[in-house]
Amino acid sequence: MENKEKKVYNNRLTVFSIVVILVFFILGFNLWWRQIANAEYYSQKAENNVVKTVTTSAVRGTITDSKGAVLAKSVPKTTLVIDWTDMQNTNKDWKSVVQKLAEYVKPYWKYPNQSVENIAEDIFVLIRNQNYKPVTIMEEVSPVLQAIIAEHANELPGVSIEALAVRVYPQDQIAGQVLGFVREISPEEIEQFNKQGEEIGDTYQYTQGDLVGKMGVEKTYDYWLRGTHGINRVGIDSKGRPVVKEKVQGAQPGDTIQLTIDSSLQKVVEDEMERVIESIRHDYPDAKAAAAVVIEVNTGKVLAMASLPYMNPNDLTGIISEETTEKYFRAENAAAFNRAISGLYAPGSTFKMLTGLAALQKGLVSPDETVNDVMSSLGNQDAQLQGVEEWGGNYFKYVNLYSALAHSSNIYFQVIGRRVFENDPEYIRTVAHEFGLGVRSGIDLPLEGTGTAPSAAWKKEFFKPYFDRKHQTQLEEIEEKYAELEKGAAAADIQKYERSKQKEINQVELEYKDNTTYQVEWRLFDAFGSSIGQSYNSYTLIQLANYVAAIVNGGKHYQPYVVDKVINPLSKAVVKQNEPTLLNQVSISQENLQIMKKAMSEVTSGAGTASGLFYDVPEFSGGGKTGTAQIGSKGSYLGDSYNGMFVAFAPYENPQIAFAGVVEYGGHGGNTAGLVAKAAFKHYFGWK
Repeated sequence: MENKEKKVYNNRLTVFSIVVILVFFILGFNLWWRQIANAEYYSQKAENNVVKTVTTSAVRGTITDSKGAVLAKSVPKTTLVIDWTDMQNTNKDWKSVVQKLAEYVKPYWKYPNQSVENIAEDIFVLIRNQNYKPVTIMEEVSPVLQAIIAEHANELPGVSIEALAVRVYPQDQIAGQVLGFVREISPEEIEQFNKQGEEIGDTYQYTQGDLVGKMGVEKTYDYWLRGTHGINRVGIDSKGRPVVKEKVQGAQPGDTIQLTIDSSLQKVVEDEMERVIESIRHDYPDAKAAAAVVIEVNTGKVLAMASLPYMNPNDLTGIISEETTEKYFRAENAAAFNRAISGLYAPGSTFKMLTGLAALQKGLVSPDETVNDVMSSLGNQDAQLQGVEEWGGNYFKYVNLYSALAHSSNIYFQVIGRRVFENDPEYIRTVAHEFGLGVRSGIDLPLEGTGTAPSAAWKKEFFKPYFDRKHQTQLEEIEEKYAELEKGAAAADIQKYERSKQKEINQVELEYKDNTTYQVEWRLFDAFGSSIGQSYNSYTLIQLANYVAAIVNGGKHYQPYVVDKVINPLSKAVVKQNEPTLLNQVSISQENLQIMKKAMSEVTSGAGTASGLFYDVPEFSGGGKTGTAQIGSKGSYLGDSYNGMFVAFAPYENPQIAFAGVVEYGGHGGNTAGLVAKAAFKHYFGWK
């Protein structure tokens, strides 16, 4: 019995040994086959395999107004997604899968007239641009289409219905240009964003397929909003096809951005601008655009910033139609253009406070000195021909600083402006810069305009190179012309050519002299025009609002800003807190600032040009200045067209807010932009 059991055991051991030997033989053969017999083949194949690091977007942070109302957020929406890696692994003929998908989605496609072939091509482009990342093909997929995709899942490997975070703007157009919008990064922007990141120590490298802010706060604060992207490693074969995917790091949500903007005040400003435009449409049919800014005078916080036509960021997500592109980016009054920070406007009479302050500080006028409001006060006949007559044919008799500002006397401010320019041609420009006019404010928004505060040196520096080049080019062309004519010509003809040549040279020299005299050198008409906010003066509304703030806050020029703080969405800790930044203290004395503040209060009371604006608001105290800024030169086709400008502050004692607004082609500022200021003040202070 024992021998029998021993025999069975030995047989089993023999079989097991044979199996082990066979396994090792097979393994050894395969090892030999791969490493020796086909070493070159597998070596080449391994070299052709590449592992790419691919990022997955984090949930973008929320943007709220100053009181916590949500203005931008990322919400889960049912989306149609293609994962190219999964598609390649399941079906090598991925193009046919895309073609079939295009057939299924056509009845639900955003553009119903687009052919299946064109839809498929759009999908191909999206796949190529996403650099191995999952591609969102459609947002807000209907239940019917969801059912169709599920029914044909076997035909559509890599295609799925997923709940992905999509950027939405719950209040639509409210503060649209301030918020901006989000789209895929362009090749040109990759270097720009990466360079900006290096400057703040951001190690993240943007690549094709990333979603970034395209304007407004979405762009300026992209670093905080984007969050921490997830990281996947994707294996790519020798034909560029993804073959394997490994998750390395999960994504973390972006920070919350809290603005200084009060969305309720913003809505009041936007609604009133729209109402004003509609009310003047009959008399001013070209009035189609406007802008306004409300700012805290003691901090630089922007409380409202509106630009009409308005921009709804929701229109700029997903695939954009030609009609939408035209409306927002190509039209004459493009809605994506933020007129409050990028639009440059002649300030008109709203600049007269600056001229007055410069004259007061230089001791060239006292607030009580009177000037007769007639053209002869400008000087001799030649001076009068270069000056600007009193607006509306008015005669305000003898005016001092207070009554001149109240009536907006052109004559008075040309007289004192001439004194300043003759005393120091650069002084008004210097003081303008101290108040933030003609220099970028440094606001935390992209695409801010600069503007111009003109002076004698500025005019020469700006125009002389152009006329010098023109002069030199004309002389060179004459030389070339006559050198060609004189080739092989008889002596008598050469003499004739030389006389003609000299005649043309003399004409060019005369033209150059005239250009230098009138277009390069500072003339009296430049001084007159600049003194009343015309000529080459051009400023943004954020500059004008800040300029008024500095007049009434004691001469403190603050840097304006629209973001109050950055908050961690999980811990609620403040990651970044923006504080008021004092850029400079103006050189104007406190006494002269108080004089101008009082003069501004005369504008909105008594016989002032805006005296009727607040007649039904007894609580109002403060001041302002109307402006009717001529758009074109006198005698030109725009010579009788005016932008309605208005600036103001309130209350008079311890001012809190300042306003600047414009209604393009809107005529008198008090009747247009002034109404927007009135609505803003009533809402802010709770006046009925």
